[in-house]
Amino acid sequence: MPDFHERFLDGKTVAVACPKLDDTQPYVGKLAEILAANDVRSLTVAIMEVPCCGGLERIAREALRISGRAIPFQTRIVSLRGETD
Repeated sequence: MPDFHERFLDGKTVAVACPKLDDTQPYVGKLAEILAANDVRSLTVAIMEVPCCGGLERIAREALRISGRAIPFQTRIVSLRGETD
């Protein structure tokens, strides 16, 4: 996907994580703290089309719930061919 940075990262703050082998609870807590303490206007999770990446969406949804914030949330899936939904 040649325009990934332009479409998803340009002008945004980025956090990177991989839930495959990690204990994800610290990710949830840290993201909840970030969301609660900052003027975050929306949250987009970009994940690859592989099963282990689905954990990032669950982490983000739980962190958003814990933070108490009501902001727009979306998940974008990057296919194995580099296409997005």
